[in-house]
Amino acid sequence: MEQVPNRQRRFGPEPPGEDVERTTASANRQLLDRVARHLDTAAMQLINEHTAEAYLRQNNLLAPDEEVLVRELPGGVSNVVLYVTRPIEPDFVVKQAREQLRVAAPWFCSVERIWREVETMQVCTELLTDSSTGPPIPTATPDLLFSDNDNFLYGMSAVGNHETWKQQLLRGEVCEDVARSCGWLMGRLHGGTWGGRLLPNSLHDRQFFDALRVDPYYREIARVHAELTPAIDRLINSLASSICCLVHGDFSPKNLLVHAQGLVLIDFEVGHFGDPAFDIGFFLSHLALKAFRAGDDSSKYLTLIAVFREAYADEFCRLTSEPELLPVEQRAAANLAACLLARIDGKSQVDYLTEPTRTLVRNITRAMLLNSAASLDDVIHQIHSTLQKNHKL
Repeated sequence: MEQVPNRQRRFGPEPPGEDVERTTASANRQLLDRVARHLDTAAMQLINEHTAEAYLRQNNLLAPDEEVLVRELPGGVSNVVLYVTRPIEPDFVVKQAREQLRVAAPWFCSVERIWREVETMQVCTELLTDSSTGPPIPTATPDLLFSDNDNFLYGMSAVGNHETWKQQLLRGEVCEDVARSCGWLMGRLHGGTWGGRLLPNSLHDRQFFDALRVDPYYREIARVHAELTPAIDRLINSLASSICCLVHGDFSPKNLLVHAQGLVLIDFEVGHFGDPAFDIGFFLSHLALKAFRAGDDSSKYLTLIAVFREAYADEFCRLTSEPELLPVEQRAAANLAACLLARIDGKSQVDYLTEPTRTLVRNITRAMLLNSAASLDDVIHQIHSTLQKNHKL
């Protein structure tokens, strides 16, 4: 048991100029991947809400006479996340990676990604220590408490009495200050690591991003919609060639915990040195999907998009320069369209849209990708126009 992970990775970082977003090219590579996954998990002790207390006592992470309550937190598909409630000492969370993700389609990823999460979280924590500017709502990341290399898990500080921003948005509760704080936060993560500043060499490897985002999102929609293959290939190549800064890779409302003292960003397992355009497109796709769901009440979600973009641009340009922003936003256009379609026909499909709305999103995003939308403004304008036409804003 270690207080701070110091693990030698079995994979080595590739030079940032190489295309590491390629799919498995041969049967031999597939076999090696399966063997590696088996070696990762063969001796792994699986922790759940029934066994966690005994595990924690065995590893001296609880006092001998301390009574605790362990419950599994809902919402995740790639890890088991357990909340440990303590009577006196601060609560904490235990997170353990799983090889097979809990979705309908077969989806596997090495449990080694848990250490990528720890590395990325530590970089983000360091970035947030700079207090030269700040968001309307204080933002933070969890504190790392302990790690277990053999069992691919770690412990972090808990956020008590919170909701995810996704829960609030689905209830129709819209807070522009949260969106503004998210824009500031993403701008800080991107601008603060521009050119690879503060990033360890291990984050140059993008295999987990490929396994958990590029393949199940982008390649999957190309498999479903063969006519989109050229456009998706161009998008994947763009991600591989536009290596600029830290990319969180899962920056979404479900990973933003809202509590009385502010916001906490979580889930860093696909963090890497890559193209910030993905984070922008990915995040905005979540807000756009909430707008489609809201129907006649969609305008307030579109306002969140505008507020986010303004705050992002301010912080990003403060840390880099305005000329750097335009190409990022141009590349974000295709990422937004592809992420929207991926939530309809990819491996991780949204569960809160009606079938007619799913069809509407599918049709507009296919057209965007086929016609190569010129800018992020253009994509957002098309979303707005579609909502006006179909829901009479």
